[in-house]
Amino acid sequence: MLLLSLIPQLHLWIVRGRDWNGAYVSLQGDEFLYSAYINTLIDRRARRNDPFAAKDSTSRSPLPESTFSIQFIPAYVISFLARIFGASASTALIVLLGAAGLFASLSVFWLLNCVVGDRRLAAAGTLFVLCLGGLAGGQGLLGLLLKSDLSIPSLPFLRRYQPAAPFPLFFVFNVLVWHALTSQSKRGARVSAVLAGLTLAVLIFSYLFLWTAAAAWLVCISLLWLYFRPSDKWKGLAMLMMTGAIAAIALVPYVYLVSNRAATLDEQQTLISTHQPDLFRIPEILGVFILVALIIGVFRCRIERREPRTMFAASFALLPFVVFNQQILTGKTMQVYHYEAFVVNYSLLVALVITVTLLWKPVPRRLLLWIAALSFSWGVVEVGLTSRLTSVPAAVVNDQIVPVLLRLKELSRQDGTMADLRAEGKASTIVFSPQLVVTVLQPTWTSQGTLLDMGGLDFGSVSREERKEYFFMHLYYSKADTAALRLALNGTPNDPAMNYYARSVIFGHERILPALSVQFKPIRQEEIEQEIRAYQAYVDSFSRQEALKRPVTYAITLTDSNFDFSNVDRWYERNAGERVGAYTLYRLKLRE
Repeated sequence: MLLLSLIPQLHLWIVRGRDWNGAYVSLQGDEFLYSAYINTLIDRRARRNDPFAAKDSTSRSPLPESTFSIQFIPAYVISFLARIFGASASTALIVLLGAAGLFASLSVFWLLNCVVGDRRLAAAGTLFVLCLGGLAGGQGLLGLLLKSDLSIPSLPFLRRYQPAAPFPLFFVFNVLVWHALTSQSKRGARVSAVLAGLTLAVLIFSYLFLWTAAAAWLVCISLLWLYFRPSDKWKGLAMLMMTGAIAAIALVPYVYLVSNRAATLDEQQTLISTHQPDLFRIPEILGVFILVALIIGVFRCRIERREPRTMFAASFALLPFVVFNQQILTGKTMQVYHYEAFVVNYSLLVALVITVTLLWKPVPRRLLLWIAALSFSWGVVEVGLTSRLTSVPAAVVNDQIVPVLLRLKELSRQDGTMADLRAEGKASTIVFSPQLVVTVLQPTWTSQGTLLDMGGLDFGSVSREERKEYFFMHLYYSKADTAALRLALNGTPNDPAMNYYARSVIFGHERILPALSVQFKPIRQEEIEQEIRAYQAYVDSFSRQEALKRPVTYAITLTDSNFDFSNVDRWYERNAGERVGAYTLYRLKLRE
């Protein structure tokens, strides 16, 4: 699994050879936000910050809480280790890719070995769970075949640093609860219950979808244990109370942080009010099959319903119904596809392995070898094909940008960026590039702000209207006309600077991806035309006062792109430029 996890990065190293500049291979579209936040912490910036706007929270100008500042434990651990070894954010994510595969394997193996008591079966089951988790959640290649609008490629659990970093803790929590319930020693059971509570507390400040799934599973296993093992109910209650008490203590500061979240956070995370049930997702269908198999096994006396393994398998099988339908009671739901991709799909496969061991005793060794071989082969296909077709070609483009960003990092110590961040919590240096990929990658390597505040809503520093205004300014300096914007808003861009981002910044990603909302409202043509007119009015009225709102310090372009600087040169004096790799870096100064 360590080798399998590293295949994309190994592929990039082979392709780039000695020309490799340090870029990591991104497996999923949100990773640039996480690597940007890691970079700010490596530079010892504030917990609440916006890497794209070059803003840090200060007592004079505080920033609200964001998903990154609330779920801070993985980022702080990764950045702390990176500082110790002098590593960049990119290097940290490369190491995390291998570490995620390694520790996920160990945690799943530990759980299966404890529950089924067979090391060979646990080893084969580990490959089965981790390599086929994408299939169980309708992700990866299956998601592409199903034409899912949010199919996460490769092995979903490897998305960095969420959920890759805290992912193993979910299964560690399962193991500790198992020991708390099954240990013959009262002291051992109490210690396991306390450790389970501490693990859940760490998960609370690590990743929303992991800790809520862990809490929901704890409720499932506790109710099953209390119902089917009344003679052990005091052990179950004691475990639940100790674990729950520690988690409840951790929830006090967590609720405080959430209560201070940005006003835009609910909008960005697509928090929806609904009581509508959600019963036909792939994990729920798989959960039904597992529950039916367990019920048949009990009726045929092949399975003992009071056996801990039976209840563990049943609790995992029930989990998707709880997390996908909690809104029936709470009235709130938010991007539940994260459960489908990162949690319940893997826990269901654990349930399937346990169920097989209950119904088939013993499992033949030859079958285990076939399961291991076929699972690993599928994992190679998932990782290798995605690497070959999408992630590595994109990483090659990113790697060619790194030298100019490293040059910007050098300049950040001279142009006042770092000094201003330390003294005032805000840098005045802003970088413009007509190549959107430069803006995406920039905060992973350096601390200057970007003209496009691509993470503004995620980090809670700008409103949607401000973000849209910055986008119009970017289009204006890029010399983009209304025809190009119309193509982008219709989803058929012919300009790299106007892709998915154009529609998301104006209409919101919940208007693009049906999987994000149970109340999906597609973008209407009249809305597109209205925004086209708004952009044209913006261009026609652009003035020096508008340029002064976000004065640009640097411009970066592909050297061979023959970019039209006429709109930039109208307001700025531009030097001759410094060629760095495939890009040219210009310094800009506002004209008098």
